[in-house]
Amino acid sequence: MLLPTHFVVDVLVAFGLDKSGFLRITTLDWFFIFGSNLIDLDHFWSRPIYKAGRNSFRTHFIHQSWLIVLTTAILMLFWRPLIFLGIGLILHFVLDFIDVARRKIKIFKARHRMHRLQI
Repeated sequence: MLLPTHFVVDVLVAFGLDKSGFLRITTLDWFFIFGSNLIDLDHFWSRPIYKAGRNSFRTHFIHQSWLIVLTTAILMLFWRPLIFLGIGLILHFVLDFIDVARRKIKIFKARHRMHRLQI
């Protein structure tokens, strides 16, 4: 998913948590939740850096170790200074997963449509 989408979702979730009174957000929390998007720095090692339709879980080395990153992010939820870094990492991977799944469904529908036209 594109980086602006990650930032918008981060802001919406952070404001939602803040307004609900569940967690009060500090300036450091904003740095952590936005800093979680630095995980996309692994895109700079890919050529081309951006390619529409590429599966980030297969091509980017930090995204390939998604299980380790998500486990670490879940553990961060239990320590107050890093809660928003954990939330940001979890949101990042969920959005990337939704993007990959959405593209697979789109490809499947296109193939199914082509198959019906050939019959």
